[in-house]
Amino acid sequence: MILQALHRYYQLLLEREGDSMPRDEYTSATVSFEIQLDERGHVVSIIPYVNEKGKVDKQTYNVPKQDKRSGSGVNPYFLCEKAEYLFGSAISLRQVCRDGLKQLWSDVLANTGTESDEALALHAFLELSTEQLVEQLQLISDPELQDSLKTGGLCVLKFAPTGKFFHDDPVIQQAWENYYTRLRVNDDSAKIQMCLLTGEQISTDQIARLHPSIKNVTGAQSSGAAIVSFNIPSFCSFGREQSYNAPTSQKAADAYGYVLNRFLADPNHKVRINDTTVVFWTESAKMNEQDLLSSLFQEFKEEADHSQADEESIRERVKSAVVRIRQGQQFRDTFHDLDVNTTFYVLGLSPNAARLSVRFWYTGSLGEIGERMWRHYHDLSIDGLDRSPTIKELLREIAVGHEWGNIPPNMEGQMFRAIILGQPYSRSIFAQLMNRIRSESDDPKKGLYKIGTVRAAMIKAYLIRYYRARKINREGELTMTLNPQSTSVPYHLGRLFACLEKTQVSALGQGINATIRDRYWGAATATPANVFPRLLKLSQHHITKDEKWGRNNDQRIAEVMNALPEQFPKRLTLEEQGMFALGYYHQRQEMYTPKADQ
Repeated sequence: MILQALHRYYQLLLEREGDSMPRDEYTSATVSFEIQLDERGHVVSIIPYVNEKGKVDKQTYNVPKQDKRSGSGVNPYFLCEKAEYLFGSAISLRQVCRDGLKQLWSDVLANTGTESDEALALHAFLELSTEQLVEQLQLISDPELQDSLKTGGLCVLKFAPTGKFFHDDPVIQQAWENYYTRLRVNDDSAKIQMCLLTGEQISTDQIARLHPSIKNVTGAQSSGAAIVSFNIPSFCSFGREQSYNAPTSQKAADAYGYVLNRFLADPNHKVRINDTTVVFWTESAKMNEQDLLSSLFQEFKEEADHSQADEESIRERVKSAVVRIRQGQQFRDTFHDLDVNTTFYVLGLSPNAARLSVRFWYTGSLGEIGERMWRHYHDLSIDGLDRSPTIKELLREIAVGHEWGNIPPNMEGQMFRAIILGQPYSRSIFAQLMNRIRSESDDPKKGLYKIGTVRAAMIKAYLIRYYRARKINREGELTMTLNPQSTSVPYHLGRLFACLEKTQVSALGQGINATIRDRYWGAATATPANVFPRLLKLSQHHITKDEKWGRNNDQRIAEVMNALPEQFPKRLTLEEQGMFALGYYHQRQEMYTPKADQ
C-alpha cells in the first residue's frame, strides 16, 4: 500500500510537471561536482557545488539511469559518476573503477551513429592516461579540492566550448537510450509475472532485481538504504531470491523511488522526529492542502524582514488556530477552501543497518486529520496561549533545559500518534512534564517558567483527553480560564497555593531568595495535608505585615477555602497533581492579568 501510494503520486507529478520528470532511461541524481572538458577531452575545470558560506549545496539533474550498486564491486554509471570512476589511480583510488567506466562508455558511444564534437571529446577523455590525468588535475585543482573529490560525491560532465552538459546532448542521449533498450530487450521465452504495484503482467526480465536506494533518512547510510530487500534464505520462498520475492517492474520501482527520494530531499515534505524521519504528502496537486500537514509538524519561522504575513495563508491560519477557537470557529469554517476528501499519507522511516524500517504508516482523508488537528488545538486552548504550538514546541517543554536533544526517546512518536488518531496523550509524556515542573525553577532571562503557558496548555489537553477516553464527565470543568465553580479539590488546592504565594510576595517583595513555590511545590502537590496547614499559618504572618494588600489577599484565600473540604487530602495522584498545576496557573493568570485585558 505504501509503494502504491508513492507510485500514484508519481502519476500526479507526470501530469503536473511533464517533461521535467525523468524518463524511463534516466534517473534524478544529486550532484556535488561539475567537471568541464574541452574538445580534446582534457579536464579544464572542476567546480564544487557550494553555497556562499562554502557549505555543500548539491544540485539535481536528470542523468542516464543509475541502477543500485551492491557490495564493493565495479558498477559504473554513464556521464554522472564518482571521481573514483572518472580518474581512478590519478587521485590514488582504484584504477579498476576507471577501467570499468571506459568499457561502459565505449559501448554506449559506439551507438552514436554520428561523431559529434561532444562524443569525440568523451572518446578522447577515455583515452587519457593516468599520467595525463594527474598533470591536468594538478594544473586546475589544489590538494584540498582533490581530497573533497575522494569523499564520493557524484560528478556531472560539461562540454566547456558550449557550456552544455553532456547528458543533455541529443546525439549522446540517443546513444544511451539505444544501449539501455538493448539491455532490456524482452526474451520471448521469459516467464510472466504480475507487478505488485501496477498489476501489469510483465516478463521476468522486466522485474527489478534490486529496489532503489532511499537517501536522506536520518541515521541511514549516506549512499542510501533499501525499503524493500531480501538477503538471507529465510526471507526467500519458492526459490526466488532478492527482490524477485516482491516482483515489481523496474519502471514502477524507479517511480516510487524517485518520489520518495524527492520527498526526503524537500523540507516541506519531511520532518525529523528523534531517530525517525517522517514523510507526509497529500494525493493532490494543490500546495495549500500540503501546507496543512507541514504546518502541524514544522516550526513556524518568523519573517526576517518582518513583512506583513498573509493572514489567509494555510500556515497563518494554523498558527492562529487557538485564537480562532476562542472566537468559536470550527475547522471547516477556517479551512473552507480545502477539499476534505483529499487523501493524506504519513510515513515514518528509521534506519536498520543497510535497510529502512517502517515505523508507522497513517492514511485517511484531509477532513479527518483536519478535525483531529482542530480538536488537538481546542484541547490545548488556554488563557495566555496566543499561537498554536507545533509538536516540536510542545515536546521541548518535557526536555531538560528545553533542549531538543534532551527529549526522551519515543516521545515524539507518541505525541504524533495521539494527534493523528485522536487518542489520549501518552501518560509517559505527562509524567515527564510533571517531573520537569517539579524540578525546575523560573528563568525569566531565557523566557522559561516552571509553569508557563505551553506547559499549562499541555496539562489541560492531557486531562481532557484522559477523562474523555474514560468517559468521565470532567470536560466542562477544564476551561480555558479560571473556573471557580469547579468541583475538583486538587484544582482549588492549586488556586490556594497561588494565593498563598501571592500573599508572601506582596508582603516580602519580589527580591526574596525563594518563594513557597520554590520550597514546597513538590510536597504540596504530592501530600497536601502535610504542607497546607503550615503554609496557611505562615500566610497569616504575611497578611499582618502587608498593610497595602494584606486584606485583599486574605479575602482571596477565604474565597478559595470555601471551595475546599474541611480536611486536606493526604495524597494526590498524577492526574490530580495536573489539576493542581492547572488551578495554580489559572489563578495566577487571573491575579496578574490587568482587568481590561481579561
